[in-house]
Amino acid sequence: MSHFISWFKQRLADTEMVMLLASLLIICLLLLGLMPVLAPLLLAIALAYVLDGVVELLTRCKLPRMIAIALTGGGTLLLILFTFLAVLPLLTEQIGRLISHAPQYVQATRDMFHELQSTHSEWVNPLYLQKMTAMLAVKMQEWGGALFKFSLSSIPGMITMLVYAVLVPVLVFFLLKDKHLILNWAEQFLPTERTLLQRVWGELDTQIGNYIRGKFWEAFVIGLAMWLAYIWMGHEYALLLAVLTGLSVWIPFVGMAVVTVPVVLLAYFQWGLSETMAYGVLAYVIVQLIDANVIVPWLFSQIVNLHPIAIIVAILIFGSIWGIIGVIIAIPMAALVKSVVSIMLERRYRAIDPPS
Repeated sequence: MSHFISWFKQRLADTEMVMLLASLLIICLLLLGLMPVLAPLLLAIALAYVLDGVVELLTRCKLPRMIAIALTGGGTLLLILFTFLAVLPLLTEQIGRLISHAPQYVQATRDMFHELQSTHSEWVNPLYLQKMTAMLAVKMQEWGGALFKFSLSSIPGMITMLVYAVLVPVLVFFLLKDKHLILNWAEQFLPTERTLLQRVWGELDTQIGNYIRGKFWEAFVIGLAMWLAYIWMGHEYALLLAVLTGLSVWIPFVGMAVVTVPVVLLAYFQWGLSETMAYGVLAYVIVQLIDANVIVPWLFSQIVNLHPIAIIVAILIFGSIWGIIGVIIAIPMAALVKSVVSIMLERRYRAIDPPS
């Protein structure tokens, strides 16, 4: 017990470390208690990180910052307007078509399993096939019902979406315009000795900014590539699969595994067991290989150096706390934990073996 008390007093004597851990604890408590309230602000911060790179690029081209913000914001609003007027109706139409054709797809899946059973009866257990068919039918009905309920329940949420549509652009504008003023104002509440806080903030600001911008462009490029490939092949759900593939990059490992299932199933429902289906699945595999071997190393080589096991554990932990939002922000939060732990270990080693 005396050793623990001595260790605890030593930790309290390190004022900077105490302030760092206290600041992180306050931020976590705020996120836990006020996540629904802070959601527009967090979304605005993420968008500000994405757009700040474009603003900085324009300012380096000798444009005044206000003009750069106006051009970036105007282009973003035009893109959002195009999405709502052109892309969203088509996406809604494809989701509705998928729900209406769900019974036909279930029957097609049953026919495929029966064909496999009759062709390869020595390899396939009929009882297992029946269980798989029944389970798949139930799951597809559940997914269709969930999509239908979501479309109905989203009607009251349209008011919230309209409020977000007004608040978020305003927040993004002021975050871009008064970024330095906001940071200077926040520094007033920090202690005088804030070397550790500044170091952690510097690392985290760089990593999160690059990560959000990189993921945004990765999702856009991968989604666009999937849409072009499937629209060229004549897939009737090209836009839906492109959106799902683009969203999957925000959830490392798990997202790709989950999206592979609808990609393969819808390719089978569209073309059956044919060469065209094989080409469709091959196109998806090629897009994923290009993403893993070209786009990700190019965008993220120096951003977040985390082991895959650490990423998966972060997804499980933060996903259990904040749901889908926690899954999306798992890697930035894991990078924050890594920075803090690295600094604590570094200070401990320096205390044990101070540099000569």
